[in-house]
This record gives sequence, structure tokens and C-alpha cells, in this order.
Amino acid sequence: MNRAATPLFALPEVEALLREELGHLPPHAARQPAGRALLLQPDAAARVLPVDAGPLTALRLHARGDALAGDIVCAARPLPIENEAFQLVFAQHIGDVLPPDSGLLEEIARVLAPGGLLLWSGFNPWSPWLAWIHWHTRGGGAVPQTLNVDALRRRLIRSRLAPVAIDYLGGHWPKADGATLGDAAPSRVARLLSPLRGAYLLAARKQRAVLTPLRPRLVRKSVALNPRLAGTPTHRASA
Repeated sequence: MNRAATPLFALPEVEALLREELGHLPPHAARQPAGRALLLQPDAAARVLPVDAGPLTALRLHARGDALAGDIVCAARPLPIENEAFQLVFAQHIGDVLPPDSGLLEEIARVLAPGGLLLWSGFNPWSPWLAWIHWHTRGGGAVPQTLNVDALRRRLIRSRLAPVAIDYLGGHWPKADGATLGDAAPSRVARLLSPLRGAYLLAARKQRAVLTPLRPRLVRKSVALNPRLAGTPTHRASA
């Protein structure tokens, strides 16, 4: 295999990382109400990987240039999907391949149901994987547009998506079998090195609209004045 000519997401090392990420989908899907799931993937090479969305019916799309293809063909913005249509959205490395101004994150927030879950994975910009990726793409391949986790959190909050958890996945250096340093390292060392793993998986939940109760409007009743009190003028009033 000519590795230099192979798309990044078709390489065995990256495929092992994608498989590990997809392994986190079933338990999250099982906790969501019945409905639909949207799976967004970086390119057609990732589409061949098996997906288990549990009780959810999955719509599966992948990036193709600046647009999306797969079960339907459409632009990244606007998505031809009604509001609040999905209980779960898994955006797998889609932010690594689409332009930052594509507006896809805002569209995800729109099509996610209140209380729905977003799983967003991307290459970790602090991982040694980035050096390996730059070496692999030296022949002219597209370099992923890695998004800093803190910047992603701010964008999620602006879109009314509340981050709830983050995991770091993959090895600290790409391996075709997906093995990690943490497999052999003591647990404390593994926790310290975890933020250097190849990818992050951030979970965020769409906030439900909260109804603020209004204070009851006071209705003032007119009270008839007692004639005994009102009929006699005071000395000051008659002066």
C-alpha cells in the first residue's frame, strides 16, 4: 500500500482510532429516548466502519468537499432537516475537515432535540499525533483543522449546548492495533498522560427551555367608604 497516496482516514492507525470512538456510541444511544440519530463522519473511507446506534435509527453522512454525502446529499448549511429531529448527533472528526465557518455546529444545535446529546470527536491538537499527521500529509494531503477543546466549549455554549464530559481516546502515538501507552502504564501515569492521546470525545447536551413563572398580577378592589367616616368634614377642611 502506498501510504503517502492513501487518504488520512483510510490509514490503519486512524481507522483504529475511529473504531475506538464508535465504540462509545452504543451506551450513549441506549440512554436516549427512542428516535433518530445523526452520524457525521470525515469522509467516505470512514463510512465502511460498522455503527451500532442501538434503538435509534441512524442517518449517516460524510464530508465531501464543503458539502455532505451519504444517505442524502446536501450542503453543510442549512441541513435539509427539520428542527429538533435527532435525539443524538455524533460528529466524528467532521470539524477536522470542514471549514471553521461552515456553520455546521449551529445546524447541529438546531436539529438536536431539547435534552438531546452531541458527541463531538476531533484530533487532539496537543497530541504527538499531529506531528505524525503533518509528516503523512507532506505530499500535499489535507491537514486536519484541529479545534482546541476550550474554543469548542465556547462555541457549544453560544449554541445552547452544555458540555458535560470529555474523554481522551487513542494511543499517544499512532498504532495500527490501537494500543495505548496507558495499557501498560500504572493508572496514575495513564491519567496524567491522557490529555496527550490522539483524539478527544466531548459530550454536550442541548439545554431545555426553562419556563419562568410570572408573578400573579394583583387585582385591586375598590372599597366603599363608610359614610360615617366620610360625611363629617374636619375642622381643618372647613377652616
